[in-house]
Amino acid sequence: MLEKWIPIQFEPDTERLYAKHILERFIPLMRMACVAAILAFIGFQTWDLMLDPEALGKTGPIRLGVVLHFAIVMALTYLPAVRAEPKRLLLLNLYSYCVYAVLFTAILSQLPGGFTAGITGQTTGLIFITVLTSGVRQALGVMVPFLILGLLTIALLGGTTFEVINALYWTGAGVGFATAFAYLLDIINRRAFYLERQLDAEKQRSEALLLNILPAEIATRLKAKEEPLADTHESVSVLFADLAGFTDISRKMSAVELVNLLNDLFSRFDLLAEKHGAEKIKTIGDAYMVATGLKGSVADHAENIADLALGMQRAFGEFRRDNNIDLKLRIGVHSGAVIAGVIGKQKFSYDLWGNTVNVASRMESEGIVDQIQISSETWQLLTDRFQSTPRGEIQIKGHRPRATYILEGKDLKIKPNSTR
Repeated sequence: MLEKWIPIQFEPDTERLYAKHILERFIPLMRMACVAAILAFIGFQTWDLMLDPEALGKTGPIRLGVVLHFAIVMALTYLPAVRAEPKRLLLLNLYSYCVYAVLFTAILSQLPGGFTAGITGQTTGLIFITVLTSGVRQALGVMVPFLILGLLTIALLGGTTFEVINALYWTGAGVGFATAFAYLLDIINRRAFYLERQLDAEKQRSEALLLNILPAEIATRLKAKEEPLADTHESVSVLFADLAGFTDISRKMSAVELVNLLNDLFSRFDLLAEKHGAEKIKTIGDAYMVATGLKGSVADHAENIADLALGMQRAFGEFRRDNNIDLKLRIGVHSGAVIAGVIGKQKFSYDLWGNTVNVASRMESEGIVDQIQISSETWQLLTDRFQSTPRGEIQIKGHRPRATYILEGKDLKIKPNSTR
C-alpha cells in the first residue's frame, strides 16, 4: 500500500530518459507561466492605484521591468541549448524566481501597507514552481532561495518585524503546500512515464509479432482496417520445400525433439529468406513455402528465388551433418501470377492463391530428392549466371505435361550438355 506513495526510482539510463521526457512538458508550461506573469503584472497595476492613486510613477517602472524580465525568460526557452538540457532549464527557473522575488517585493515597498496586503500575491507565484520542476529536491532548490530573497528584500526595504513574520508565515505556508504538491506530482509523473514505457514496450512486442505473421505493408493496411486485403501480382516466384523421409523418423522422436529439429531447420531457412528479400508464407508440417516478387516491383524475383533455393540446399546439408540425421530435401519452384491476401478474423494468415502456387507445389512433390526442380517459366527468367540441366517433361495432375529443369548452381563453367 505504501508503495503507491513512494516515487518510482529508475535506473540511471531510464532516469535520463525521464528527465528528457519531463523537459518536453516543462518548456510549454514555463512559457505559459511567463505569459501569465506578464498579464498579472500589467493587470495588477490597477491594484496599486487602489492603494495609492500616485502609484503609477512609483510602481509602473518596476512592473515594466518585471514584464521585460519574463519576456526575456520566455525568449530564452526557445534556445536549443536550454530546450535540450534539463539542468539549464532548472537554472533559468531559479534565476527567474529570484528576480521575481526581489522585484515583486520592491513593488510592495512602494505601496502603503503593501508588505501586508500584497504578500499573498507573492505566495501565489509558488504554484508554477511545482509544475516546472521534477520532484521535491528541485522544487525546494527554487523555492528556498525564492523565500529567503523575498524576506531579505522586505527587511532591507524597511519592513517591520510584523511584516517580515507575516511574509514568512504566508510564503512559508506556500512553500509547505507546494512541497507536498511537488511530491505528489512527482509520484504521478513517474508512474505515468513508467506506464507509458510499458505501453510502448507492449506495442513494440505487438508490432514485432504482427510483422512475424504478415509483411510490413500488409500489416500497415490491416491496421488501417482495409478490407478486403487482396492484391494481384503478375509475376512472382514461389518455392516449396519438403523433407523426404521425415514421417518415418518422426515416429521415433519425442514431441520436444521433433519441434526442436524442425525449428532448427526452418530457422536457417528463415535467415536465408530474409537475406534474399523473400517473403515466408507459411510452413505446413515439414513443408516450407516462400515467395519472391511480392514486395513492390522486383524484376529479379526468379534469380532471388534461385539464390535462395541454392542457399537452402547448402543449409540443409549442414543441418543434416549437424544433427546426424538421414533426411533428404525436395525443392520445387515456379514463376507466374498469384493472388495474395489476408483471410480470417481470428488467427488470420497471409496466403497466396492461383495456378502458380499449384504448379510450384507440384514442382516439389514431383521432384527429385536433394535436387531443385524449376519450371520452364522460372528457367526463362534466369540469366546465364545459373547452371541448369533439362529434366524433360513431367506429367502434373490436372495440368498438361510441363518441361522442367534441375537447378545445379551458379557461376560455374557450363557443361557441354547443359543449357545453362
